[in-house]
Amino acid sequence: MIDQYLKAWNEENLQAFKHEFGKCWAGDAIYIDPFGTYTGVDGIAGFAQLSLDIMPSRKFSVLEAPDHHHQFGRYTWSVKFDGGNNMGYDYFEFNEDFKITKLISFFKLPEDYPIDKLK
Repeated sequence: MIDQYLKAWNEENLQAFKHEFGKCWAGDAIYIDPFGTYTGVDGIAGFAQLSLDIMPSRKFSVLEAPDHHHQFGRYTWSVKFDGGNNMGYDYFEFNEDFKITKLISFFKLPEDYPIDKLK
């Protein structure tokens, strides 16, 4: 499920984001990070497209494999982009169909990141 989630983030257009997130994201799932909240497949796909527009070369990967119990988990990720890299960790919840229902992402943006574009 998390491998699919990161695969979705590494796509290159809105249609591909929607298709790939649809494989691992519940229809009413919620994504929360320090800068916003997005709901459903369209919400997360739109945010992924915004991220891609800001950092066209970005590529996400898992740094630390997911640790989970019951229907809760966490993992550490990294993102590489032109001129740098970043890392963070995500807390997630999932349903009996192994689709993410909630994901809360924790990270700090690089100092030169165009944060105003996220608003």
